Amino acid sequence: MKIYFWGTGKGCKKALQNYSCGEEIAGYIDNDPKQWGRLFQDKKIVSFKEALADADIIIVTVIQYDAILYQIEKSGLDMGRVFCYFNETEDSGAAGRYFDVKGRKIDILENRLEDLEKKVNARFSNIGYEVADNLEKRKYKFPVLHSDEEAVNRIVSEKCSMIRFGDGEFELMAGKERAPFQKYEQALADRLREVIQSREDKLLVAVANNYGSLDSYTDSDKDGIREYMTEEVRTFHASLLDDSRIYYDAYLFKCYFGSKNKDDAERRYTLVKRIWQDRDVVLVEGAETRTGQGNDLLDNVRSVQRILCPTRNAYERYRDIQEEVEKVPQDKLILCALGPAGKVLAYDLMRNGYQVVDIGQIDMEYEWYKAGVSIKVPNPTKYVSQLPPALVEEIYDKEYESQIIAVIA
Repeated sequence: MKIYFWGTGKGCKKALQNYSCGEEIAGYIDNDPKQWGRLFQDKKIVSFKEALADADIIIVTVIQYDAILYQIEKSGLDMGRVFCYFNETEDSGAAGRYFDVKGRKIDILENRLEDLEKKVNARFSNIGYEVADNLEKRKYKFPVLHSDEEAVNRIVSEKCSMIRFGDGEFELMAGKERAPFQKYEQALADRLREVIQSREDKLLVAVANNYGSLDSYTDSDKDGIREYMTEEVRTFHASLLDDSRIYYDAYLFKCYFGSKNKDDAERRYTLVKRIWQDRDVVLVEGAETRTGQGNDLLDNVRSVQRILCPTRNAYERYRDIQEEVEKVPQDKLILCALGPAGKVLAYDLMRNGYQVVDIGQIDMEYEWYKAGVSIKVPNPTKYVSQLPPALVEEIYDKEYESQIIAVIA
């Protein structure tokens, strides 16, 4: 019997300590193509596709396992051949076939306690800001954020541009690396500081609405925000933001997943689609982002063209990208989905007479919204930044290919 472990991280190492099955492990599975062919515990790391043809049993050792199980289920594999180490609902008899039952229960309990401790600590450290936003704002200062409706109206009627700043951009400006698709560069950090502190009449700067009340978010997203928004992070944000300035919400294009009110998603998507209604649009995006491909996100535009850029570390090709985009007529609307590099690009293009809206990976959330999923799941034909690295499959779509006017590799 050939048994494969899915994962090579912390969860896998815990599972290996309690592995009591007499069968030797045949190999390890990882979605990240960079890991394929490497050795872990003297066994080769392979893709799921390769393991699928060889494995009798797959044991999932990834702690956050929901997306992995979804991927396996979508493949058509008999789920009776799959065991999930950290899933408490797994049959105890099956657990006993592969692992020391007591040791596994301890691992699950320890993981729950670690997760609970992180959440409790984050909630306690953040509670003052949440309460202050609901009751009074004398002790704490927050950026002034105006509504999504106002932002869209200004983009449509005043032809304003918008650039959004999330935790990835703030971390780069702080000299840290957070976004998996853009390595830290001092020059990029300096340019991002220039953009966020600029004063351009036609530029709307958006920051994530994480500073006060979190009532509109799901419990999971609340905890993630609390863990990130430490006193150190708040102090750094405050050093870059201006109390007297109007900002907008960087979550404008995240209409579905983090929102507690999923029923409001349709209204929010209808709102943002006004931005490109009947416009000639040029998408500047990562080569594997494929915004609007295979769905109706951009069905209300007059036309779509695409300039494809590196999915990762696009800032290394910044000048080439800028030169290519500036061949586009200025009456076209530029929609940018290019991570931190896209913020700088949008700023330079805006100053040179273009209207640019930084939409980020709106397509990722839109796909989840259309599918009605409750967990963040992989898309085999699109790059999903919020999930671990995975191979993105080629597509054969003549309409999509006809929209590509330039490729910067």
